[in-house]
Amino acid sequence: MSDWSNLSDRLKRLGVQLGISQPMPEKAGKAKPLEELVPGRNLETIYGEIFSLNHAYPGDLHHGHLPLKPLTAHDWLAQWAKAPSTPELESLVFLDTETTGLSGGTGTLPFMIGAGRFIENQFVVEQFFVRNPAEETAQLAALSEFVEGVEGIVTYNGKSFDMPIINTRYIMQRLSNPFTAATHFDLLHFTRRIWKSRLGQCNLGNIETHVLGFEREQADIPGYLVPDFYREFLFTGDATHMPGIFYHNEVDVLSLSALFSWLAAILEDPSDDRFTDPGDLLSVGRVLETLEREQLADQVYSSERLQQLEEPDRQKSLLLRARIQKRKGNLEEASKLWQEAATTGSMEALIELAKYFEHKLRDNDAALRCTDQALSLCSEDSVIPALMHRKARLEAKFLKINPEIDQ
Repeated sequence: MSDWSNLSDRLKRLGVQLGISQPMPEKAGKAKPLEELVPGRNLETIYGEIFSLNHAYPGDLHHGHLPLKPLTAHDWLAQWAKAPSTPELESLVFLDTETTGLSGGTGTLPFMIGAGRFIENQFVVEQFFVRNPAEETAQLAALSEFVEGVEGIVTYNGKSFDMPIINTRYIMQRLSNPFTAATHFDLLHFTRRIWKSRLGQCNLGNIETHVLGFEREQADIPGYLVPDFYREFLFTGDATHMPGIFYHNEVDVLSLSALFSWLAAILEDPSDDRFTDPGDLLSVGRVLETLEREQLADQVYSSERLQQLEEPDRQKSLLLRARIQKRKGNLEEASKLWQEAATTGSMEALIELAKYFEHKLRDNDAALRCTDQALSLCSEDSVIPALMHRKARLEAKFLKINPEIDQ
């Protein structure tokens, strides 16, 4: 018997039927096309088609417990952003991107650009989606048309991430950039100034939960998974995860608008009853100072709500109020605040009192006592030499006035 016969017999015993073709196993599931899962449409541009999803929301809609549309002026927010003038609300574009990676650079593609703006009492969100990299030029052209007349861009960390990438893509595609002269409102930096001390993490999801009062649906795709799911879509054509990415991006844009609305309201009137946390209010006072609104900042620091603060925040509020009074030349009023802060163990207040007693009241004895108290509290090596120098000078003055003590 030949070797072939032996092999044939062994294969038959294993259940292999020779000469009979076996069907290939079917795939677990067919790829789901984008158009069946996302109710978008194709936009025509001079560079071809781009897929886009459009939603229009009533201008009075609330996102969480805050309105999408500002109910107050945003002049102070514009001043904080160093805008040459306050852009009209309708000329602002709220923008967020989804990209193929977080590294930036010329290899990073913003495959989805979500943009929202107020048009005729509606907040219109357009999401421009690149089904393959060849559609990028059409995407940027469609975006340019949507943001025509833009005077301000509102983003969240957009100065470091979104806008450098978008600017690079316009250069690479040799298209005119519509954002060149626009004022940039990067809300991340402002948000950190107000809520970082209380919340720690100021990512947009945390701000949505603790500030906007908004919770995302289970359909949301976590940001760190977005690049992988997009690459899967490019390789397989399966759009199973795309609705979640569209939802993720759209919520980011809506949250930007609601957060912008809230920040504008806080700067306009920090006494708003909805703004209740005393620690947050203290942070707002410091922002108001940077905007040279000292009178309003002083009102914030002396607010009854700040009396609820625990140490050391209450101490901070006293020192901040005293600093404003000192700048105004109201040293007597400032000294009262320093004395109150000194009773809470503030070294800074004692140093300021030492200066006040020495130079304003010419009371070297009181100045020396304050300096000694400050030294007893001081644990900073960099501060001790200055305090020792002050003490030596005050003691020398005291002996000069009272020479009999030295004898």
